[in-house]
Amino acid sequence: MPDVRLTILAVLLAAGLAAAPAEDVRAMMLQARALQLRGGGSNPAAAAALYKRVATLVPESAEAHLRLSEALQEAQDMEAALPPARRAAALAPKHAEARAHLGLLLFQLAPKNPARLAEAARELRVAAGLLPQDPELWARLGEASEQLKDNEGALRAWLRLGRLRPGFMAAWERAAIHARALQNYEGRREAVLALNARTPDDRHLRMLEDLAREQIQAGYLAHAEEAFLLLARHLPGEAALWENVALVRHQTSRFAEALESLDRAEAIKPTSRTSFNIAHALMNLGRFQEAEIRLAGLLAGKIEEAPIADGSQALYAEALLLQGKGGALLAYLKDHPGRPRQAGELQMFTCQALISRNDWKSALAALKEGIARFPKVPFFQQAAELPPEFLEYRFFSRKGTRAALERLHLEGMAAIWSEFQRWDKCLEALEKARTLGPTRGVDILIMQSAAYDHLGRHEDSLRVMREAQKAAPDNPMVQNNLGYLLLEREQDLEEAAALIEASAKATPDNGNVVDSLGWVQFKLGRTAEAEATLRRAAELSPFSPEVRKHLGEVLVKQGKLAEAAEQWERALAFVFPDRPALEKRLGELRIRLAKEQAGKVEDPQAPVPEPDDDDGEDRL
Repeated sequence: MPDVRLTILAVLLAAGLAAAPAEDVRAMMLQARALQLRGGGSNPAAAAALYKRVATLVPESAEAHLRLSEALQEAQDMEAALPPARRAAALAPKHAEARAHLGLLLFQLAPKNPARLAEAARELRVAAGLLPQDPELWARLGEASEQLKDNEGALRAWLRLGRLRPGFMAAWERAAIHARALQNYEGRREAVLALNARTPDDRHLRMLEDLAREQIQAGYLAHAEEAFLLLARHLPGEAALWENVALVRHQTSRFAEALESLDRAEAIKPTSRTSFNIAHALMNLGRFQEAEIRLAGLLAGKIEEAPIADGSQALYAEALLLQGKGGALLAYLKDHPGRPRQAGELQMFTCQALISRNDWKSALAALKEGIARFPKVPFFQQAAELPPEFLEYRFFSRKGTRAALERLHLEGMAAIWSEFQRWDKCLEALEKARTLGPTRGVDILIMQSAAYDHLGRHEDSLRVMREAQKAAPDNPMVQNNLGYLLLEREQDLEEAAALIEASAKATPDNGNVVDSLGWVQFKLGRTAEAEATLRRAAELSPFSPEVRKHLGEVLVKQGKLAEAAEQWERALAFVFPDRPALEKRLGELRIRLAKEQAGKVEDPQAPVPEPDDDDGEDRL
């Protein structure tokens, strides 16, 4: 506590002590202060006697009652110290030192009288609001809250103490325990990261690993990457950690960064899985020849894991097709037929390779076999819809058959290009396919619209979705996609609402559609309705950053700023393209919240209630 010897007169005057003989009061206060232990003296009992005289002379002086209580506490007369402490707090509800002294005193007395613990926690909470930088207040509040089985209060206190004293591991450990019990994700994350910030022990590292794996399962990819990177910093020789970092980066389309992490993992411990993931990253970076070479080497050896073996074969086929190496693919598939579970996919690749080489008869035979054996494969479903005459390679139908097969191949290639987000190549294939005949299904139109949209050609994207609407007006995906395009461009909100409402009616459990519905309701000014709808969308798609972002916008509009910040914080646990913009907005919202909460403490002016015990010790 601060030494007030030099300012005691000003305090006394401000407290109304001038009504008493000023010289006597000042002299007694200074003399008493000198006798206190905290004043450098050795006779707190004598100090208490002087303070009692001052309190009698000026009974409305909070300062006199506070110092009297301090002196009695120093003299080990705790029970007698309590009434003047309560009186000081009642006289000056915003006197931080008085509230802190009362809270700490009550906490000290609580072991002998547990009924006082709740009052202690209440006073400590107020005092901590008035003196938020005092670590002792937060520590005692944490302990009191734990004894009262108030996990929420304990978590808040230990987190605040940890932030004030980042190196105090006990605070973070206790915060982590309470956060886990409460299933408070943000509190647990903060505590576990703090425990591992410097030189963690094995127990703390295990806590971080558990957190990272749960973040992956929950879809909190940005947070999972943060946790795995921290683990890798402490355990740089663990290849699996670098691979986990890479997988998060791959899932969030940051393929160059993923490749860098995979290279580090492979340098530590080469595995088939790592090699496959490197090839996949290379494919997404458009480095198809490098991916082909790596996959060829991988397939030439023995791959223990069946999913890696199957994935490598399919990825190798796509690498060859995307490079126009149909002949090499056919030669490979002839000697490596693959496992039965892959047969349908490899049959599709065979058809595409044959068509790419203009081997029409063989392609048609392979296509018929695929239609018969693999009717659920989308490629063969589309082939089955071809006119019957195109499935017979006769003189009068050869031209139509060739055009139909080439269009089928181009649409299949467009799907592969879209898989690797090469929207320019995807669009090129689709536009060429459309020159060979009319598009049969809306799925192709939806893909073409998406390609236009990704390339920034929004009017073309909308035009193609209008075409899809004309072809299939009741298709829920068409309704939602078209409605959302209109909504984002604010071209016709009423039509957008009608389309999205129809889609939501047909697919009520589709989180993306329900999100679209809530967003269009918000745009139309139906804020309360939008909030209810977006809460439903959050239930259906709890790991969608878009849903959380939209819900936050609605909550801001309604003035529910704290909950809006919480929703945006949850959105930022994911990774998405406009994340920096949301981080900026969340920062601005936090500043706004802090300004609104500045100076607010828990009932600082409320009178201190009478204690539950009836021993009368508050009366002198």
